[in-house]
Amino acid sequence: MRLIAGRLIAGVLAGILLFSGLSYAADTPTPDQLKKMYDDALVQLKSAQDRKNELAKENEDLKAKTEDLAKDLAASQAQVQDLKRDVADNAGKDFYLRAYHAAWENFLRQYPEVLVKWKMFIQSDIAAASPKTPALLDPRWPQERDDGE
Repeated sequence: MRLIAGRLIAGVLAGILLFSGLSYAADTPTPDQLKKMYDDALVQLKSAQDRKNELAKENEDLKAKTEDLAKDLAASQAQVQDLKRDVADNAGKDFYLRAYHAAWENFLRQYPEVLVKWKMFIQSDIAAASPKTPALLDPRWPQERDDGE
């Protein structure tokens, strides 16, 4: 019985080894298949490299755009600071002018005769009432002189 069992095990093992060898040989690719797999891998590698180069170019473009936007932002921030400074300066001037106007109105309430004169002054034609301003520069100067020469 032992002999039969040993032969049976040896036969099963031989069958397993025989079939596994055949299946291993069937899985081995042929040179044409290897060439095709190599060509496919090259195509995939080239495609991956092309995409990598495209992404690198897009990255450079985005970096340049980011730098331009950063410059624009810095210029805008500087302009905002200038405008804030102008607003602060104008706020001081506005306060001064409002206080001056309020003081002027109080003054006019205390002196009604000045208020009447002020209203007449405002309603009058200032340009017509003012005397002719002397000409500081005579446009005819080198050619004609006022002293009759």
